[in-house]
Amino acid sequence: MKIKILIVSALLLTFLSSCKDCQAKKTSNPAHVKQLLAIKKCPKCDLGGADLTNADLAGADLREAELSNAKLDRANLQGADLTKAELRWRDDVGDKGKMGISEIGDDYCNVNYEASLKRANLKGAKLIQTDLSGLDLSEANLSDADLTNAKLNSAKLNKVNLEEANLNSASLESAELYDTNLKKANLQGANLSFSRLGDANLKEANLINTNLDHSSLLGANLQETQLINANLQGAQLSGYLIDTNLSGANLSSASLTSLNLQKVIYDSHTNWRRASYNELTQFPNRFNSLKKQMEFEKLFIDKVNLKEKNQVKH
Repeated sequence: MKIKILIVSALLLTFLSSCKDCQAKKTSNPAHVKQLLAIKKCPKCDLGGADLTNADLAGADLREAELSNAKLDRANLQGADLTKAELRWRDDVGDKGKMGISEIGDDYCNVNYEASLKRANLKGAKLIQTDLSGLDLSEANLSDADLTNAKLNSAKLNKVNLEEANLNSASLESAELYDTNLKKANLQGANLSFSRLGDANLKEANLINTNLDHSSLLGANLQETQLINANLQGAQLSGYLIDTNLSGANLSSASLTSLNLQKVIYDSHTNWRRASYNELTQFPNRFNSLKKQMEFEKLFIDKVNLKEKNQVKH
């Protein structure tokens, strides 16, 4: 009996120790907060959970700073350096959040801390290799910001100003970008698969080698956009009342397989040369002459799986 009690006690101590670490992630160091507000230089500082709403942090050095659970709504972070800053932290591997706490013996607290950046001014800020996945940055100003190799998977970027921002090789899978300004933004090599870009302004943006697989571009402005070698397979471009503007866009060597292009807006300056399509690609009326510039890609069918499906039916 005593051995059982000792084992349970040991496990409880482990759990409580782990949760202290979790608690520390959202508890800022008062001295570090004071330092940041005084001199705006606080690299690697412990600022988790700090209330910095409306704070003037223009030009602040926050490289690798701990900012999980920090409140930065409407903060002025213009020109700030947040390279590799920790803006989100989760520890919910244990019981997958079913109970709200970890089971005894689990080393996890089942928490999810995320910084809040709604309407923050991040114009010209450095966010290189920074993980912003799942964060709500709605209506924030990220124009001219450097987001090279940043992670923005499932992030809420609705009505965000990203004009001329550098998103080279950034990951924006399943991100929300409704009515977002991406004019002249650099999205070369970025991953935008399953993202939602309804009514987004992508005029003159660089989308060379960008993955837009199964993304929604209904109502998006893609005028004069560079889409060379971009992957648009399965993307939504034509809706019942909302269509995508491809006037002057360069779609050379882009993948247009399994696309509905029937109602897209285009003109004589739209470049379709060597773009690939398949049997599922739907074209606008009177498109045959332009279609000759493109390359037909045979629809791949997994014969092995098809045979197995037929066997199941019979």
